[in-house]
Amino acid sequence: PKNVEGIKADPPTIFFSKAPAVIMNLDGDPIWSPIKDNDLKYAVNTNWDLFQYGPTNTLYLRNDATWLKATDVKGPWAPAGKLPDSFTKLPAEDNWKDVKASLPGKTVAASAVPKIFISTKPAELILLTGEPAYQPVKGTGLMWVSNTESDVFRMGKTGDVYYLVAGRWFSAPDFVGPWKFATTSLPEDFKKISLEHERS
Repeated sequence: PKNVEGIKADPPTIFFSKAPAVIMNLDGDPIWSPIKDNDLKYAVNTNWDLFQYGPTNTLYLRNDATWLKATDVKGPWAPAGKLPDSFTKLPAEDNWKDVKASLPGKTVAASAVPKIFISTKPAELILLTGEPAYQPVKGTGLMWVSNTESDVFRMGKTGDVYYLVAGRWFSAPDFVGPWKFATTSLPEDFKKISLEHERS
């Protein structure tokens, strides 16, 4: 590989959770657009179904088949309960097809609500199912973190954490950061990962 000037290697915002969580990316603060003949507005600068209900200024967020509500986009988010009737009056357009298909929404217990991370710039999420599950990588000092869909390794159980995302490696002393660019300073052990390894 050759060095190319001007390519940014700044770490993105990297969130970490050991419990169910999602990232809602917004391009800046929510930009609300009205819906014809309806007292709902929707956020145009996110790919999530995020609504503001005018009469109460309550925010509603669709997470697959469930609905959450909050008074501020930063949360806290809770089960929405009964949705305003305005949702049933959304126009019969493709734009609202998924929203209408998820009405009235599955009931979800407050304890089952995922953590909602909000980011106004590109962000990534390392989501573990519980505590890190370390699997030794044969012939190396690396541990593979196997209970996440992300590409995460650690040098031993207490060394630096290495995370591959968007074609770049980042490292941190722990899962919560602080993160730094690591593609150019990976330990030699990465070259020794067997081609048979699940993340080779």
